[in-house]
Amino acid sequence: MVMKLIVRISALTLAIIVTGAAIGQYDVRASDDNYLAAVLEKDRLIRNTPSPKIILVGGSNLAFGIDSRMMQDSLAMRVVNMGLYAKLGLRYMLAQVRPYIREGDIVLVVPEYDQFYGSFADGDNTLNTALLYAPADRIGDFVRAYSVIDVVLRPRVENVRRSFMQAAASALGVKDRYFPPDTNPVYNRRSFNQLGDVVTHLEREGKDPDSLYVGALPPHANFNERVLDDLNAVDEVARERGARSFFLFPSYLDSAYTVNAAAIDSLQRELARGTAMAVIGKPADFVFPGALFFDTRYHLNKRGRELRTVKMIETIRGRIGYTVAPAPQELR
Repeated sequence: MVMKLIVRISALTLAIIVTGAAIGQYDVRASDDNYLAAVLEKDRLIRNTPSPKIILVGGSNLAFGIDSRMMQDSLAMRVVNMGLYAKLGLRYMLAQVRPYIREGDIVLVVPEYDQFYGSFADGDNTLNTALLYAPADRIGDFVRAYSVIDVVLRPRVENVRRSFMQAAASALGVKDRYFPPDTNPVYNRRSFNQLGDVVTHLEREGKDPDSLYVGALPPHANFNERVLDDLNAVDEVARERGARSFFLFPSYLDSAYTVNAAAIDSLQRELARGTAMAVIGKPADFVFPGALFFDTRYHLNKRGRELRTVKMIETIRGRIGYTVAPAPQELR
């Protein structure tokens, strides 16, 4: 009886994989130019950057808020900025980097505060798009974090549905109305430099600081304990491989911090209680005035990015007993 059940489950799993692979041959949109398609560049970046390296893990607070070149030059270690989009979920971000943590690496996990509440860390519908872009040899990495259905089947079914809708809209002459071309000058696949930083916003004027969202974080009752487990799992992998991992707080708008100070204090206590990953720095270290933000409470402008990077460098040097091997020749 048990053997029959195992055979049936295996057959179902195989059918899902084959179906997903077949659907995936239809179009995996690897030539897309939208912002999320940059997951392909991020994947190539972490694959091809030799260790020892600093791996920055988080959402767009890192993409828009770090000068990786300054950090690399100051700390004499290669830097890989994996920051892209918070709503992909911290679970995805950690799965993306986990196989590439090597001896001597420093993993800096810098998630947005929202990641710790409800199902935010699991990602929203944009995760389907990111998983669709995943190279074939990365599918196993993501299946271990999610499931075969989540990684192989659902994104490809969604892609077929969207492609059908686009074709129908095109046939009716209304494609641009319902599927307008992506022409955003800041949020696109070419927004990033070679180290993974968004740079297209640096010379642009941002939003009026008073217009930036400063709403309350979810109540503590929505705190997601599993996020701490995910942090612990990555910390364990880092230790096993001779690397080190640390948690840092994200850049944050001062008026949003005022609204959420109590919630962030509670988060600090949860981190101290529930994770083995060392927490360095304090939330207030990375709180900045509105004039230093670009278009959200997490996205810094050029000046804010510079100040935040300096603070991160100081935190790394001063709080973790920073020592490095001699800098690689190309960084000298």
